[in-house]
Amino acid sequence: MYVEVRGTKVQVRDPDNCRALDVRVSAADRASLDTALRASGLGAWTGGPEADLNVAELRAAAARGPVGADWPQRWDAMLDYAATKDWLTADGEHVRAHLVNLD
Repeated sequence: MYVEVRGTKVQVRDPDNCRALDVRVSAADRASLDTALRASGLGAWTGGPEADLNVAELRAAAARGPVGADWPQRWDAMLDYAATKDWLTADGEHVRAHLVNLD
């Protein structure tokens, strides 16, 4: 799955894919990335090559999309993997995701 940011519009795309997680944003929209993520409730931009995503909000947004019956188990496995890479905060509230250019 990925979070797509276009201007102030933030959407979770490909929610059934629990084998990848990134934030996709164009160079033109990068200046407003933090504002857009915060306004959506999905997270914040760290100012570097990654964003911190709110796990509860991301899960809720992704679960509204087309997902398979085993999605909850795959979601949990994705977070377990993120924890092994230190991408998940100790309290489990935020997960780090790399930025990918849409350009």
